[in-house]
Amino acid sequence: MYNVFLSLCYKTGIIDYTIKEKKYLKYLSREKLLHREPNPVVKKALKNFIINVNKNNLNPATQMFVKNELKRTLINRKKIIDIINKNKSKNFKEFTAPVFVVGLPRTGTTALQKMFSLVEDCRVLKLWELHHPTASFEGKRAIKEAKKDTKRYSFLQNFSKPEQKYIHPVGFNYPDECFRLLFNSFTSIAISSALGLDDYEEWVLESDLLGTYKEYKEQLQILSLSSPEKQMVLKAPEHLWNLDVLLKIFPSARLIMTHREPIQAIVSYASMISMFRRTAYNKPNFKKLGSYVTTVFEKGMRKAVKVRSQIESQGRIFDVHCDNIKKSPQQTINKICDFLNIEIDNKNNQQIQKWVKSKKTDTPGRHQYNYEKFGVNKALVKKIFHFYDDEKFKCF
Repeated sequence: MYNVFLSLCYKTGIIDYTIKEKKYLKYLSREKLLHREPNPVVKKALKNFIINVNKNNLNPATQMFVKNELKRTLINRKKIIDIINKNKSKNFKEFTAPVFVVGLPRTGTTALQKMFSLVEDCRVLKLWELHHPTASFEGKRAIKEAKKDTKRYSFLQNFSKPEQKYIHPVGFNYPDECFRLLFNSFTSIAISSALGLDDYEEWVLESDLLGTYKEYKEQLQILSLSSPEKQMVLKAPEHLWNLDVLLKIFPSARLIMTHREPIQAIVSYASMISMFRRTAYNKPNFKKLGSYVTTVFEKGMRKAVKVRSQIESQGRIFDVHCDNIKKSPQQTINKICDFLNIEIDNKNNQQIQKWVKSKKTDTPGRHQYNYEKFGVNKALVKKIFHFYDDEKFKCF
């Protein structure tokens, strides 16, 4: 009904939900006036993103959503550049040693991130901070506006997709994924997966994202100023596809890598993105999702395995299986923090235990999915992922 309403408003000239490429590229070109060293990927990324969005004929409501995302992203970029230019004399923290929780989507990264957020010595980013990375630097009024805007975003996400609370709950003050900072350079395969932007996604996966990760680091430097003494812990499965670049920019970073049987991760993720595509298209084809997710996950895991082989001897990776996170969450987070030399006191452990025992909408088992519905071929997945054995990471 909302899409019909928007279509009628568009026809009568009340609103315009179309996304005009020239308009956004013109806005982006203004960055030259700010004496910003250009990131060669950004302009191409924005152009490819808009072309693919327009080509795919998304529903009016989703086009409105994309317009809002682009507007916020362009505003974020200007604010980030302004802060860096005005504070060149100040030494931003040399941010080289964050902790990254990585792994294929649907392998327990969200639960780990939540437990890290309950550890006193850790800094985990909330959704409102990721949507507005300069707000804390700008002051109380900016923080208030950032929270207000993200509350509105969260409401619309939950309203349009009621099943989201069983799969990946969204809240303005919830810990969330830092792929949102990557999209401030218009590069994110999390967004392309949700919206079915295959051409754009293929371009991102083949691009050199060094410039994107340099801009990502600048945002983390700004965000870290509010709690510089704490250990920053970031989470985004899509870093798995870019581990080589990530480690160039953060040479002292440590990784917590989550594992799960690929077939389970694939069908769970296919189910999750079907939720987004159901709202984005009139007639989404769910049967194709299994093949698509299998192909993308294979690319990410093969790249991760290659990068791991180069750094495993350095003692910078802690592997944890999804089953361990489910069955022994408190033991798992304590072992990880011991590896990272992060202290967990009794108060932190009590908070984690309280969260573990609390009633959660996304408790394992609440999210149900069907292999046939999403065209997931079990035998083919097993054959494709012959190079990866998740079982060896069930460490306790």
